[in-house]
Amino acid sequence: MRRRLAVVTVGCKANFADSAGIASIAVRAGFELVPETVQADVLIVNSCTVTRKADRDSRALARRLRRGNPRAVVVMTGCYARMATGDRDALPEVDHWVGGGDPEALPRLLASLAGAGGPPGEEPSLAVVDRLLGHTRTFLKIQDGCDAACAYCIVPKARGPGRSVPLGEAVESACRAERDGAREIVLTGIHAGRYGADRGEADGLAMLLEALLSATSIARFRLGSVEPREITPRLVGMLAAGRRVCPHLHVPMQSGSDAVLRRMRRPYTRIEYREKLQAIGSAVPGIRLGADVIAGFPGETERDFKETLLGIAECPLSYLHAFPYSPRPGTESAGWPDDVTPAEKKRRVALLREADGGMRGKYLEGQVGRTLAVIAESETARDGIREMRGTSENYVEVAFPGEGKAAGVIVPVRILSVAGGTLRGEAWG
Repeated sequence: MRRRLAVVTVGCKANFADSAGIASIAVRAGFELVPETVQADVLIVNSCTVTRKADRDSRALARRLRRGNPRAVVVMTGCYARMATGDRDALPEVDHWVGGGDPEALPRLLASLAGAGGPPGEEPSLAVVDRLLGHTRTFLKIQDGCDAACAYCIVPKARGPGRSVPLGEAVESACRAERDGAREIVLTGIHAGRYGADRGEADGLAMLLEALLSATSIARFRLGSVEPREITPRLVGMLAAGRRVCPHLHVPMQSGSDAVLRRMRRPYTRIEYREKLQAIGSAVPGIRLGADVIAGFPGETERDFKETLLGIAECPLSYLHAFPYSPRPGTESAGWPDDVTPAEKKRRVALLREADGGMRGKYLEGQVGRTLAVIAESETARDGIREMRGTSENYVEVAFPGEGKAAGVIVPVRILSVAGGTLRGEAWG
């Protein structure tokens, strides 16, 4: 009988893609992959360390899994496992820590833990693995690592320098996933906009996207986070063409104050950011644009914060991810005086989230009457009626009566109303 293994993920879309890779290794080693809700023999926590909260979440998850599975083997991997070597003795719930440095460490460990429960399996496609992990969309990791030097970020230390997946390998993975039913493929990476830069390629992300579109015929592709200076005219042209590239982009802002951006070591100005987003908005009508913003970075004055609010208002953004600054040990800014009080950070984050609520509501209202292509993801019951929920091409949650609809298919949905931040509509066809 095969031993059972579950993978639980903390953090970003790149971590979801990493979890699919871990699951593939486990299947090849002979494990049966199960959800975390099922009693498993081995539990893997694919952790995150981007903030101290992510560290806490990773530790809390390991403890919760141990309580629910007292006889299981718990393995901590991912960014927190790489960086938190000093925390290991304080987390006895974890049996094995697998950090970076040795790419064969996890395969060796899983081969030893699989025992003689079953013969090794064939390597499954990303689509198959993501479905086993409970994901309807497929996450294709195209890049890892980061060469930037943002003053507040630990990721370059946790992930190492930027490195790109060979183009042929990425294309083959996408083709296999499409053959196995993938209808939305999310391109993930720590610094995906720099795809190919480590090989000296210019416009590498656009080149990859063109190759993916040429090699596939059904699946749509979604880009995640791309830095302002990496959004090239060629990439914008592909978004504008509407050829199976989702009209959605997340463009980190972090601050609208040039003084704060310089202290953060961010390589653009407020005007550059504004002009880039306005150009995208003009070229791709209806595109959904989002941004990250940090409130209360060391030295951020009230004037700096007001410039950020103004910068947000100048851009065609439709949502924000707003965070209060917290010093991250191991980063440059952690050694600076944290001169914005917690109360002031809280106030500024509240104002950013208020702005976020307004722009989200405005964008969602603008979708009423449109027909969106929604990938069906999960089934719920509402007032006794079977209802499907999914994600539209412009990255909005949509609910619709789902009789006869299966998860993973793309459904045209005519949008009728907005309720609680969700679009509601009726399926066509």
